[in-house]
Order: sequence, then C-alpha cells, then structure tokens
Amino acid sequence: MSFEFLKPVSESLKNKFETAETTRLFRRVDFYEHVSDFDFSFYDIAILSIDDARNSVKPNRHQVDYDAIRESFYRLHSGSWKSEILDLGHISQGESVEDTYFVVKNIVSELYKQNVVCLVLGGSQDLSFPLYRAFDNHEYMVNLTSIDTKFDLGSADENFSNHSYMGKIVVDEPYNLFNYSNLGFLTFYNAQEEIDLMDQLYFEAIRYGELHKDITLVEPTLRDSDLISFDVTSIKASTLQDHQHTMPNGFDGMQACAMSRYSGMSNHAKCFFLSELQSISSSQVFNELIAQMMWYFLEGYHLRQPEKLNSENRMLTSYKVAIDFQNDEYLEFVKSELTNKWWIKTPEKFLDNNNNKHALLSCSENDYLEACKGNVPEKWYRAKLKGYF
Repeated sequence: MSFEFLKPVSESLKNKFETAETTRLFRRVDFYEHVSDFDFSFYDIAILSIDDARNSVKPNRHQVDYDAIRESFYRLHSGSWKSEILDLGHISQGESVEDTYFVVKNIVSELYKQNVVCLVLGGSQDLSFPLYRAFDNHEYMVNLTSIDTKFDLGSADENFSNHSYMGKIVVDEPYNLFNYSNLGFLTFYNAQEEIDLMDQLYFEAIRYGELHKDITLVEPTLRDSDLISFDVTSIKASTLQDHQHTMPNGFDGMQACAMSRYSGMSNHAKCFFLSELQSISSSQVFNELIAQMMWYFLEGYHLRQPEKLNSENRMLTSYKVAIDFQNDEYLEFVKSELTNKWWIKTPEKFLDNNNNKHALLSCSENDYLEACKGNVPEKWYRAKLKGYF
C-alpha cells in the first residue's frame, strides 16, 4: 500500500503547539499515523507535501523546510469552518523519479476515490503528471488549469521536465484530458510554436496583463477545474523579497491568495497543487505567503455552494441573446440568483467532461454583456471549434 511511504508530521513540530489556543488551525487538523484501517472518507481535505524536484530545470534555491511552512500555517487562526482536515505528512523522494510518481499517483487516486480534496505542496511542477494520472481509474475527464507564466508544453525532442510536462499530459494514454487552461502567461516566456499550438488545440489562455487589471477573470476557469497547478515562481520577486528570483513581473501576494480562494470555491476542484517551492530562496516571508495561500484555499472550500444546474432549480434565471436574427440563432446564458455566477448553455448534443448533456460552460457577467453587444464569448467559440457541439 502506497500510504506506507508517508512520513507523518514530526512530533517536534506538534509539540510546539501544546499550549496553542483552540482557535489556531493546529487544533482543527488531524494528523495521519500508520494505521491499517484508517478511514479517509471521514475527511474533506488532505494536506500532503512532496520532496522531489529531480525533473526540474529551474535552479534549486534551497531544501524546502516543510515543517517551517506548516508551523506558519498552523499558527494561523481558522475561520468558522466545518470541514474535516487531515495532514497526511510527507512523501520523500523515491529511488527514482518514477518511484515518486507511482506513490503520488496511488495515494492521491485513493483520496479522489474517497472524495477527499487534496492540497499538495512541492516539489517541481512535473508532479502535475501523476496528480493528473491519479484520475485514470475514475472514468472521469479532467479539466486542468496551470497558474504559470509558461505553458510548459515543450517540444517533441525535449526530455520530460517541469517545462514539458503538459506536452506529455496532452499526448499520453489513456486520454483523460478534457481541457487545459493557463492563467497568467507572459508572451515573451513562451515560444511562438507553443502559443500557436495552444490556439490549434483550442486551449484557454489568459495573459497576466489582463489578470493584473482584473483578477476576478480567473473565477470561471477555476470554477470548472478539477486539477489546479500553481507554479509559485510566477509570483514576482518583490513580493517574495527574493533578490535571486528573476521575475520582475508577476502575481503579487493578494492576487496569489485570491486565486487560491477561487480554487477552493470550485465545486469541481479535487486537487490544488503548489509547486516549485524549492526554486524560491528560503525566508519567513515565503513561508508566510505559502501558509496564507493554503489558508485561503481552505476558506474557499468552506464557501463552496453546490448548485443543481437544471430546470428544477428555481434560483436560475435564463437570458437569451440573439446572435443571428435571420437564422434565429441565439446564445442562452444562465445566472444563479444565489451565487451571482453565470454560465453559457450549450446545444443538446454537447457532452461535458462528465458526460452531461446540455452542459453549462462557466462564464462571467461580462461575457453576457459582451454578447449583448454582438461579441460571442471565446469559451463558447472554442468549444464549438473543438467539435463538442
């Protein structure tokens, strides 16, 4: 059983919280111990750290001190949350990278099976691959979103790494990828061939410049995401106070926390992965930011509001927007009066990643307003070009 490879959280760390107030996060979390009949189904969220960055082509600034990150995290006060949280501990790197992948895939697959949402820390972003492959036995197509300045598609002759893992996910069998989205790419960090390939595959990508002006643009994409992979090197150097980090432009701390919160709010999200921690120089500022991003993910999870997106839900209002008067063509938008979220309704022959007919594509109110001006939303247009309807 792969859970045997877990290294539980150290007693020395737990002892630091012997006198902690009941409002501290430490008091809200259970810690995994090696027990043969451990019941994971009791928990809503599992925290897991992984120490393997051998497939990273980025510089390793330091050996990540996960105990220090956990200490910063557990000193935070919890919200009025009702979720049950489990800290699984740590996976040390295996004899080979493939060994690490095998353990990660099996552990996370079991958690998916038990409907436990995974909050994963480190190592390099190529670990998105086993986190994605953990869906293999679940007969489920995956919407994967990376928060990153790069697409990481790589090229056909490039060795597998954290800069080419997405290319392997796209071509690797079994084909479980329904859609890939990138949030925050910077054009000058991506080869034109990769940008062209994103367009040819009708994948979604939103430039950092657009998100800098309005971070709420990430919400519809994250709402539909099953696996969210956040490369923390996309956070700018000034935020991390890291003079060795060569990222003058990028997300700031508030934007990173906002995206973590939106990720937690997604009813689809089954895994939130914070990668490349070893590529940032060790500091208390860094530990605190990672801890706060974790906190905001949990806060978002608490704010989840499952909604039945069907005609029986009286809290949904439909709006039809004509796009071709001569042929009587129109787009139908749906708004939830409960959450103020918006969707675009697709034709009946559309099948989403869970084989639901008449699927609703997440969108924003601005997409509706633009449609009223005659501008068809890109998300709907890409789905049509992919042949989904």
